[in-house]
Amino acid sequence: MIRRTSTLAGAGLLALFAAGCRSEPARAKRTVHAASAKPLDHLAPGELAPSQLRVFGLEIPRGMSVRGSFSDVAYLEGDVAPEALANYVRDRVEVENVEIGAARTVFANARIKSGAPERSYQLEIVAKHGQRSELVIHDTTPPPVAPYNPSESDAERWRKAGRDPNGKPFDIKDLR
Repeated sequence: MIRRTSTLAGAGLLALFAAGCRSEPARAKRTVHAASAKPLDHLAPGELAPSQLRVFGLEIPRGMSVRGSFSDVAYLEGDVAPEALANYVRDRVEVENVEIGAARTVFANARIKSGAPERSYQLEIVAKHGQRSELVIHDTTPPPVAPYNPSESDAERWRKAGRDPNGKPFDIKDLR
């Protein structure tokens, strides 16, 4: 009786094992396929997340704060790696030339993708000690040029520029 029970139990286990082997590859295949798809709501290792703060249309990454902001320049600083910050900026600007150095990265004549399309900027990332970085954003857009008016005299053009017809400034304080 014991032999018959153990034989039946062994046959049952063998049947379960065989059934499990047949369905296992299909489950493993689905698991591998699902694991290979990159989730849309996760950051890559070292990737910076944007914050709600914007300067000149550029979303500032989390971990950075504005030290000073003026009409043509902004100074930001934070505890982020310079390389991660450079990659973050590279994804958000259109630029032809990037100058990469040991202590700084410069994006010259760049256009911020989410900013005003007619504006150009120079973005400079400076490595501080440790994992601290500074980001300086200069608005380098040239001022608009007044249209040429052929009916104006040379003296009138000099006066608009704040100078007399010899080129000397009306006010000596303008030399600063």
